[in-house]
Amino acid sequence: MSIFLDTGFYFALLAKKDTNHQRAVKILSELTEGIHGQIYTSNFVFDESMTLLNVRTGGNRKDLLDRMRSLFLGRAPIAKMISVENRTLDQIAALQIKLTKKTNPISFTDCSTIFLCNERKIPKIVSFDDHYQGLLTQV
Repeated sequence: MSIFLDTGFYFALLAKKDTNHQRAVKILSELTEGIHGQIYTSNFVFDESMTLLNVRTGGNRKDLLDRMRSLFLGRAPIAKMISVENRTLDQIAALQIKLTKKTNPISFTDCSTIFLCNERKIPKIVSFDDHYQGLLTQV
């Protein structure tokens, strides 16, 4: 049993005004209790999370950037980080082309998440995006 943590989870965890903040806090409690098994994320999610937080705060919250960094790289990170490898980039790009729709374009990072979850047989994801519906079980 395993689960993958997406950018929206990390952002909501730190952004107290985010509509998913309370849900993220509740899920974090479940994760620390071990209810969902091994916890994973990726270096691309780390990149996207740092970027999203910095953009949304207008570069004015270095304290939150430091907290975000700690969630991924601190002494006790929430999840084990999987690195997206160069050898998989073309496959991820092909997946993005396949999944992209005019009404619902999907990011390369989200496609890398789907790819990693399929490759590593990670069935569940903590995400507040609808991109994953029908592809992974959302918690």
